[in-house]
Amino acid sequence: IYGILPFIAPENIRNNPYTPASDIYSFSMIMWEFTSGVPPFNNRAHDLQLSLSICEDERPEIIENIPQCYTDLMKKCWDKDPLKRPSSKEVL
Repeated sequence: IYGILPFIAPENIRNNPYTPASDIYSFSMIMWEFTSGVPPFNNRAHDLQLSLSICEDERPEIIENIPQCYTDLMKKCWDKDPLKRPSSKEVL
């Protein structure tokens, strides 16, 4: 696995193959960084514990005062189940 841990989809942390849904998960972390101004989980070690937490559905705390439609899309994009994430066409 290559990449910055918070941006790697849970299924990829578990050594499942990359899919377009993996990219959608990574996009959700970029969405979160846009709203916070800092990378996700920047205050934690990028270690086994964080890997397990991400696989158990831990996500960064939602920043206040974000439009609800943005928050809803971000949550859909970071869904633990890659089959529940929107396609790139739906995101655009």
